[in-house]
Amino acid sequence: MSSTDPAVAGEAPLHFVMAYVFRQRDPEMGGLVTLLARSILALYPRAEVVLLTNALGAESGVGSIVRLQTRELDPNHVMVERLREYRDYVRSVVPGTVVVFLDTDMLVMRRFDELLAPGANLAVTHRRFAAMPINAGLIVARTEAHAEVCRFFDRLHAVCADLPEEEKRWYGDQVALARLLAPPRAGRYQTVTAEREGLSVRFAPGRLYNRTPRPWMLRLGLYPLFTRILHFKGDRKARMPLYARRYLKLFQSDERAAKR
Repeated sequence: MSSTDPAVAGEAPLHFVMAYVFRQRDPEMGGLVTLLARSILALYPRAEVVLLTNALGAESGVGSIVRLQTRELDPNHVMVERLREYRDYVRSVVPGTVVVFLDTDMLVMRRFDELLAPGANLAVTHRRFAAMPINAGLIVARTEAHAEVCRFFDRLHAVCADLPEEEKRWYGDQVALARLLAPPRAGRYQTVTAEREGLSVRFAPGRLYNRTPRPWMLRLGLYPLFTRILHFKGDRKARMPLYARRYLKLFQSDERAAKR
C-alpha cells in the first residue's frame, strides 16, 4: 500500500492514525476499527492506516488493511497513553508527512482535503463547550516544520500527564488541548486560522468535521450530508455498520463476491 495521496499536498505522505488500549480481546471493537479504516481508504486509497495499540489489540481481529504498532500501555491512563503514542508517532515520521489522528469510533464520510492542505501546521475542531472547546477526536499535523510540531506534541503530552488524576483519567487530552490551543471566536460553521504555541492552527467546525449524530438521526440512520466525519461516541458506535452500509457502500464488493 502506498502511503501517498496525490490530491493532498503534492504527494506528501498521508497517514491516518488511531490509538486504542484494549482491555481484553475484543473482535467487535477490532471490526469497528477495520470499518473506520475502510471508510478512510474508500476516499484516500493510497493513504496508510495505522493503529497504535497494545498486545490485546493484535488479538482482536483488526483487518490486514491496518498496520499495527504495539507496546505495553497503561489502561488506567488511556488519554495520557494516547498522547504519548501521538507524540512518538510524530517524532518517527519523515518530515513533510501529513498525519491525521482520529478516534476509533468515527467514519470518514467525505474527503476533507481543505484541512490537510498546506497553510497550517495543525488542524483541530472547535465546538461550543467552554470547558473543552476542542474535541480531540480529530487532530491533523503537517510536519514540514518537524521540530516545531514535535515540540508541540511533547508539550501536549506533558500538560496532560501533569493534570490532577481526576482530570487526566478520561478527558485529559481535551483539557490539555484547551490549555494549549484556546480557539479564537468563530461561527458554528467557520474555519479560522490563528497562531498558537508558535504554530499556525486551523480551527475547523466540529459540525462539519467531527459531528456526533443526534439520537433521532441515529434512529432513522440519517446525518447532515455536508458532514465530512461522523463521531459515534459511546453506545452510538453500534450504529457504525448501518451508516457504512447505507452511505459508504463499503460492503458492495463483499456482497457481490458472496453471490458468485
